[in-house]
Amino acid sequence: MLTALLLAMMEPPSYAGFYRSNQMEIGAALQLDDDGRFQYQLDYGAVSESAEGRWSVDGSNVYLTATRMEGAYKVPNFNREPLKIDGDRLLLNRYDTVIRFEREELPAPAHKKKWGE
Repeated sequence: MLTALLLAMMEPPSYAGFYRSNQMEIGAALQLDDDGRFQYQLDYGAVSESAEGRWSVDGSNVYLTATRMEGAYKVPNFNREPLKIDGDRLLLNRYDTVIRFEREELPAPAHKKKWGE
């Protein structure tokens, strides 16, 4: 009973944040905002595409649904496009490859001190 109570009190992991791919020949970034919106950019070979819209999560996948998408080349626009959750990485199957988005912690803004403090 105590275990069930502790599990119920645990917050589910937050997937909101900034992700980037560091794979050879792939430039990709994904921003998942706390309010359920996303921004996406991919440059892969001759393909350059971008999207924005809404995201959701079910525990094993993050889903992207685009409200605007540009540059998609012979592949469908994001309509509940799954990104598999793999630890702190998100995996997107696109253009016959797996794009690995790795989460990056952005530095917090430096505290501004008044001159002379």
